[in-house]
Amino acid sequence: MFIMKNSIPSHMFTPNEIQLAHELADALEDRKSLAFYLSCAKKYPKEYLLVTLAHVCTLPAHSVRTTRARLFTSIITKSVFNTHDHSWD
Repeated sequence: MFIMKNSIPSHMFTPNEIQLAHELADALEDRKSLAFYLSCAKKYPKEYLLVTLAHVCTLPAHSVRTTRARLFTSIITKSVFNTHDHSWD
């Protein structure tokens, strides 16, 4: 089995998913949560993740009560993609 960057099994994630997860983790300064970002990269559309990341990263510091990573996680986990309402399909 070929192992990719940081011992991520290549059969579980595509190279694009791995790259996106690293981009998210780096931008949010949250490398310890790489597994979460990998699951996001697999589960959610890339455009949605990148738009959410851009939103979180461009907020003024005084608007972020905890960390940008925690805010990103909160937005993602409360998204329409986690409901059984697929009216957006």
